[in-house]
Amino acid sequence: MQNFAKQISIFYRHVHIKADNTSRDPNKIRPEWFSHEICFRNLLDTVKSDKLGHRVKIIIVYDGVIDDFTADFMANYYADQSLGLNIQFIKGGSDLNSFLITLGLAKSTKINDDDLVYFLENDYLHQYGWVTKVFELFESGYQVDYVSLYDHRDKYHYPMYQDLTAKLVYSQSHHWRTSPSTCASFMLMQKTLDQDYEILSSGVTDFYFFSKLIGEKGRILLTPLPGLATHSMEGYLSPTIDWQQIAQKAYG
Repeated sequence: MQNFAKQISIFYRHVHIKADNTSRDPNKIRPEWFSHEICFRNLLDTVKSDKLGHRVKIIIVYDGVIDDFTADFMANYYADQSLGLNIQFIKGGSDLNSFLITLGLAKSTKINDDDLVYFLENDYLHQYGWVTKVFELFESGYQVDYVSLYDHRDKYHYPMYQDLTAKLVYSQSHHWRTSPSTCASFMLMQKTLDQDYEILSSGVTDFYFFSKLIGEKGRILLTPLPGLATHSMEGYLSPTIDWQQIAQKAYG
């Protein structure tokens, strides 16, 4: 008998804005509505308002020192005990190192084999209802190993994807498509993390480890149609969604 996921543990990778502007990618062009705090507040709101939000746990993985944290907007949210946030301090110093350390944290955390781990970067905005739709997908009976909530705009326009084909499936209230890769914000079951840890932690970029997981290991990656989240980069937002309106709701 198949066991269904009962919980999502979000490992939310965050770094002080001064480090994000230097050690990460300072050339990202952001939408006018963007801020890291808006993305985090949106995450809290979309979880809290969801009928299954009580099955979500958020662990902040803070890449930095205590002094930076106390001056970060994140400290105010962590201090609000009603939010039930957990925190882990790490010393990554780069996006890749931060990801690898977070992988190790998730692998060593006591999470049931069939529960979900969501690795999430701090510049994603989510649609309301995403939590329920994720649980619906994993209860649908389809083979699904990895899920990204981001509908990649580049896969519709880049020449390298002009011959890309996809299989479409549907869960109770949403459509999904297979995808050959995604960014470093994705979810999977804990048992899949254990099985694929060697590839995920090999030190290559997300495009390359997904190419290996899907091309060589036969893993299935699904992304939603339309997107349930977006990477907040101008020109790359998940299409057909008014993300500015969703961002504004975070401070409604």
